[in-house]
Amino acid sequence: MIIPNENRRYRYICFHIKSLNEKIDISKEEFNKKLKSQCINLFNINCYKKGIRLIRFDGIAGTGIVKCKHTEKENTIKLLNSIDNISTIEVKVETFGTSGTIKALIKKYLT
Repeated sequence: MIIPNENRRYRYICFHIKSLNEKIDISKEEFNKKLKSQCINLFNINCYKKGIRLIRFDGIAGTGIVKCKHTEKENTIKLLNSIDNISTIEVKVETFGTSGTIKALIKKYLT
């Protein structure tokens, strides 16, 4: 039996990373590792079970897109804003846009 996709609603959240002291050059793997560990620290559950996934990340520009379940939108924003360091770099993550599709998110916030 195939489960219909009607109940699978997602949100895409756009974020920007600002470095407090130095220039940013963070890899996608480094940020993804920090996102996963911060999720476990904050919610005591991994990103996979919460439905949170890193879709795009540009380490030089410091922007990215995270996908989450529509019911986890507020928790995902809280998770992103709680990240204060990556490796040894002190950072501040700010979310600045949410949409139901990647196309609309890019059109509104990243162009």
